[in-house]
Amino acid sequence: MAFGPVSRALRSAARGRAVISVFAAAALTGLVSQPVLGHAVGKPFQSPIPLWMQLAGAGIAVAASFVVSGAIVTGGTDEPRYPHLAIPLLPSLVIHWLLGATGLLWWYGAIVAAFLIGGETPVPAIGLWIFVWVGLPIASVLLGNPWPSLSPFRTSFTLLERFARFVGFDRLDLGLVYPPRAARWPAVLLLFAGIWSELVLPGATEAGSVGALMVGYTLVTLVGMACFGRVAWLRNAELFEVLLGWLGRIGPLGRRAVEANVCAGCLERCHPDHCVDCPECAAAADSTERRPELRPWFAGLTEVRRGGWSDAAFIVLALAGVSYDGLRQTGLWQEIENRLLSVVQASLGGFKAFLAAGTLGLLGTWLLFLVVFVVGAAITRRLSEGARPGLGSLVGAYAAALLPIAGGYMIAHYLTLVIQGVAWIPDLARDPLAPAPALEIPTSLVWYLSVAAIVLGHIAAIFLSHRIARRDAPQRPLRAGVPLASLMVAYTVLSLWIIAQPIVEEPTAVLMDAVIVG
Repeated sequence: MAFGPVSRALRSAARGRAVISVFAAAALTGLVSQPVLGHAVGKPFQSPIPLWMQLAGAGIAVAASFVVSGAIVTGGTDEPRYPHLAIPLLPSLVIHWLLGATGLLWWYGAIVAAFLIGGETPVPAIGLWIFVWVGLPIASVLLGNPWPSLSPFRTSFTLLERFARFVGFDRLDLGLVYPPRAARWPAVLLLFAGIWSELVLPGATEAGSVGALMVGYTLVTLVGMACFGRVAWLRNAELFEVLLGWLGRIGPLGRRAVEANVCAGCLERCHPDHCVDCPECAAAADSTERRPELRPWFAGLTEVRRGGWSDAAFIVLALAGVSYDGLRQTGLWQEIENRLLSVVQASLGGFKAFLAAGTLGLLGTWLLFLVVFVVGAAITRRLSEGARPGLGSLVGAYAAALLPIAGGYMIAHYLTLVIQGVAWIPDLARDPLAPAPALEIPTSLVWYLSVAAIVLGHIAAIFLSHRIARRDAPQRPLRAGVPLASLMVAYTVLSLWIIAQPIVEEPTAVLMDAVIVG
């Protein structure tokens, strides 16, 4: 997923080399005039060793972790066991209330700023694209999922329910039954729409556009809850609820049910004695029925027991979206996009061709990632012995192992953007039209942090996928894990190559000689 706006200036300059028609040139000119929300990265740095050697080393490290996991991971069929420390109820309730108030002010404040201030103010774009679209996923990976407390939609609907009861209504929703076959496909469609709006739709950072997007999504969410009920809509369709719920399993902060009745009738079939971060119970419980606890990073992913096609499509889309955002900054993709644009221009012409090329690029990247992943899972299923789970269940289960990869890539690709947004706040508090601060983070630091985040994410994914293989193919788990492990090694190399393109330069012969001599 593309978690945040990349510099519009970079994109516009890249597309300037495309086959230009009068209408396409007008569309690109409109893009150049938009406010820029760029990464606070300095000039490209010259690597002391060739890039291919670094990529090979990262791939070897991930491949070696697959062998190590075979010796270390010995469980897989029992309940997850890991140390955890409960957080006292009173501090957790205070933080819950503070986050609830913050979420309301944050979301609706950005909407008010979009329509009252308008113009060139970056406040709404920062509030949505940096702090929600980028910042919250990274915060979920590093700390834990804050959305059950922070969500303005939960708080708004709760307040509306209380008002409805005050005036004499028994319930606010219409009581429609959410169709089970719909699963989480509404969340998949909303995620695609969000990525498309951020990466393809012109003017997505303008105050009016951001305000319209936020108002539209607020209405969709509240109407959905009013039709199907809070629990069904939040569990299956609310984009941030699903996204941050998945990513929050990586972080060290989880939420455990402390009231047995919370799990009554849960479609996830969670156990009341061991219900941690269950998506349905998270939507149904109030703040006193679940208690936060500290745990090791990645431990929450061992709690995942079920999955389906929509879960796999959602997680792969999140990964494909952020990869597509990075690919668009490479020379290779610019050539592909230019050729695609020249083809669709002949039939659509101008602005429609520009939108079609971007849409096809995003859709094609997602479908390619999804097909490759499903083929890998199908081969894994074929190599398994004994009782084989259905392909949909297997794909959904292994998709959860991709979450550390997505989290690592988000940190690598967008952490600098979040830092820039935070540094921007003091200036915007004084002047809502203030330009972005002149903040440059050393490019070498960005590169090595990216390498560490991506490699660590892939190693965690290797261990998690091996745990699943021991559960589903206990006779020969290493053999069953080879296909997906191979894909993870390949994606390690690809993702680092994408990150490196705009920031890493190959070493000169003089520098190489100095490294060898040294």
